[in-house]
Amino acid sequence: GWLETRLGRVDECQACDEIMRRRRMMGGPLYKGDSFDTISSVGANASIIHYKPTPNDCATITNKDVYLCDTGGQYGDGTTDITRTNHFGKPSEDERRCYTRVLQGHIGMARAVFPEGTPGVMFDALARAPLWRDGLNYLHGTGHGMGSYLNVHEGPFGVGGGAVTADKQFASHAAKLRYLNEIRRGHYVSDEPGFYQDGSFGFRIESDLVAVVAETKYAYGTRAWLKFEYLTPLPFSRSLTDPSLLLEDEIQWIDAFHSQCWATVAPLLTSSNLDDAQDAARARQWLWRETRPLSEEACPPVPPAIDPSKCHSILDF
Repeated sequence: GWLETRLGRVDECQACDEIMRRRRMMGGPLYKGDSFDTISSVGANASIIHYKPTPNDCATITNKDVYLCDTGGQYGDGTTDITRTNHFGKPSEDERRCYTRVLQGHIGMARAVFPEGTPGVMFDALARAPLWRDGLNYLHGTGHGMGSYLNVHEGPFGVGGGAVTADKQFASHAAKLRYLNEIRRGHYVSDEPGFYQDGSFGFRIESDLVAVVAETKYAYGTRAWLKFEYLTPLPFSRSLTDPSLLLEDEIQWIDAFHSQCWATVAPLLTSSNLDDAQDAARARQWLWRETRPLSEEACPPVPPAIDPSKCHSILDF
């Protein structure tokens, strides 16, 4: 909400500073600092996977191009690593199609149910399959482990394998150790497929997951069955999402997730947590609009502020 009112007047570096300021303001006593340097990238810069803006050489954020932000915080009780890509104007058909394929891949991994001890390489195709159908790919891993107030990238496991050919994977001792290592209950992992069109735009959607016990119909075998609990209550971009490409169960998943985003985050958007009442109202308006059902054409008025004591947890999702 803050950024939308300043398009054309805020650059990539200033956006980084604002994210840090707001994270410090809302993080409370557990907040320790950023978990890594924020990747704040506009348009063609977003096609550079590990782009880092500098004050003397950074782009202005406008409504003409995509804006990718990869950021995270260190807290006394955990570490976060989150990426969202947005467009504040009217994206092209190619931009919407490519973003939606990335979103489908993100959902594919997030919804996985699997026997405990499954290696990370097995999840990679779940995230890449929607992109592969359109002849798209991304040249980085799909997920990495995360520490708790430790390394934001932490082994021994990871999710990947589809970025290079099999001979290169088997030739890399580090890749074999990482992607053939098992995922067990309690493991925290990122889910971050993307697509990057050199010189034009880039998309990445990244959230934090934790493996927990799943209930299945048959529970076959001696290994426990697991699923991923979704830990990042931040909505996806409505302007970049093309619902015509989504399957019905994907639409239902997104709508249910967005409902939980609103229930979890809206009670925290108060004048005591933000700059003032106007800032809080602007944030609530943005969150309400972005979390409406995908089929809804007209956004209804924002409901009254919710009592923070009645706040739902994203862990209920």
